Amino acid sequence: MHIENLSYKGKEEPFLKIESEPIVVVCAADDKYAMPLAVTVRSALANLKKNWKILLFIIDGGIKKRNKRRILKTLSIDNCEVQFIPKPDNFAKSLEEAYRYTVTEGQAKNYISIAQYYRLFIAELLPDQAKKAIYLDCDLIVKEDLSQLWQIDLGENYVFAAQDTWVHSVSAHNGLLNYQELGIASDAKYFNSGVLVINVEKWRAEKVSARAIDYLNHNKEHMIYGDQDILNALFTGQWGELDPRWNATSRIYEYSSWKESPYQEHVYNNLIHNDFYIIHFISGEKPWNSRDVPLKEHFFHYVDMTSWSGWRFTFWQELWQKLVYKFRKAVSIIKARMNNRVSARINKTILL
Repeated sequence: MHIENLSYKGKEEPFLKIESEPIVVVCAADDKYAMPLAVTVRSALANLKKNWKILLFIIDGGIKKRNKRRILKTLSIDNCEVQFIPKPDNFAKSLEEAYRYTVTEGQAKNYISIAQYYRLFIAELLPDQAKKAIYLDCDLIVKEDLSQLWQIDLGENYVFAAQDTWVHSVSAHNGLLNYQELGIASDAKYFNSGVLVINVEKWRAEKVSARAIDYLNHNKEHMIYGDQDILNALFTGQWGELDPRWNATSRIYEYSSWKESPYQEHVYNNLIHNDFYIIHFISGEKPWNSRDVPLKEHFFHYVDMTSWSGWRFTFWQELWQKLVYKFRKAVSIIKARMNNRVSARINKTILL
């Protein structure tokens, strides 16, 4: 496996050789998520016990060198080693075609990036020495010690994950649309894939990457949450449940009481009183693209620990973002009309 030798210490030797076992953390991002990735990992390091270190693998979905340097500058501290690894080229064509279908002709959320699918290939991309890993989305803030997750006994589970705050079960209207065809019980819980403790050894042995691509190609019209749907379909009944504080979202505030939520009363109370271990900014509105995001102050607290220190999403950036969106939408409409006119002319010529 080729690992790009771009690290702040300039070392080529793998960090796995250190005496104490490091926590293997994996993130995946394109260039748009370079800054949020740095914030996520910096927050994890800020809350890590001193005797632990992180070996961070970044699956590179097209991060520019300038932003790689800023990431490395942010993480240039004693308890972190960074390695960039290439995206899964052997699955690229099949993945890109299926992904394009899910967000154009299918039902997938349009804010889901193709980089989110890269977690499906972790077992193929990590070195053979890696038997387990913690996967973190790049739109979250870690406020607790990750070594607690690292020391979980995975047993025969594929992953440990937290039940999704908003999708109660696979049979929810926004759960697995084809759960009946798959033979999955309607009351089976549905997990959020933003925070995963992964049994890499099991994934590797049971060829999860290939199975995931196969599932995507045969079920792409049913996708809502992309890779998350795939993992829930493949791992039904074979995943361990994390305390939801390890993947908490502001959607917990949308429930008027614990009885409406998917949680027991004491769990709900922990969440509603902001006893979060990890804050996950789900949906398309993030602290870096919207000024109206609950709990955003936690994000900016850690932004100021990165090489993006002082950055904020301002009124003017929001205005520019809206103008760019409207311009692109107008261009798209114009192109569609021109294509329709060309098609009409061709059809008319053929009829003549």
